[in-house]
Amino acid sequence: MKKKIMYILITIFVCISLILCYFIYISYYKVVITDYEISSAKINNDVNIVMIADVHDQHCKVKDKIVNRIEQLEPDIILCVGDIIDNESESDRSTIEFLNSLSEISDVYMSLGNHELEYPDSKDLIEDIKNTGAKVLDKEYQDIEVNGNMIRIGGMYDYAFSQETGDIDQATMKSDVYSFLTEMKQTSSFQLMMAHRPDSFIFGKAYKWDFDLVVSGHYHGGQVILPYVGGLYAPELGWVPEVDYGHYKLKDMDMIVTRGISSSDEKFPRFNNPPEIVSITLKAEEG
Repeated sequence: MKKKIMYILITIFVCISLILCYFIYISYYKVVITDYEISSAKINNDVNIVMIADVHDQHCKVKDKIVNRIEQLEPDIILCVGDIIDNESESDRSTIEFLNSLSEISDVYMSLGNHELEYPDSKDLIEDIKNTGAKVLDKEYQDIEVNGNMIRIGGMYDYAFSQETGDIDQATMKSDVYSFLTEMKQTSSFQLMMAHRPDSFIFGKAYKWDFDLVVSGHYHGGQVILPYVGGLYAPELGWVPEVDYGHYKLKDMDMIVTRGISSSDEKFPRFNNPPEIVSITLKAEEG
């Protein structure tokens, strides 16, 4: 009887271990695509956008898969929303090769994440990225035409509100941030903001900027995704965050947060959290 109980316990332990290993394995090697549709009166014809973030270069196991899957999606534009490199990478060569591959597929627009800004040779890195053909937008925007639609794409890393008051107040905002956001709003085009950190817009009264779409990463989907719970931990938000990944509505502003491709400085291994490519279709508003 004791042997039978021991056998059952060992079997249960092995099964649980295999299940845990499986959910860790897919979190580093199984690339998934998540589809979203955003409707707008400012869009006349469909626009296919691919968005990625948090590649973290030296930690990423699937860069070739990412490139192949993005190529299959045939995007009109590609958005790289920060932390494409890791601040501990010895060289930017792998990152530059990755961005070169993406630039051969479609136009690439990139905003900076904390790892680009913390990279030892940050200025040289940004110049190397620009040389791939990627348009680096940091408190800058570009007006483009895609399939007959006018789109203004901007990128920023800073907070979109005063950290002292939580409001949008020119007297307390950094002047360059306030000026950039104010100018970014002065258009009838579809306004698409790349902001690596979701907290640039989810805190304070940043919803007042009322951009059409904000795309972000940084939270790594909460790193560990638990069934019926969601992400376990996110920077700035702590345990079981309200914002981890997915599509959120901030008043009239849409926000899409990706789980990202990889992770760095892990408190836990990624779990039940496969590398994610986000596919966004901008569509004309019906009616």
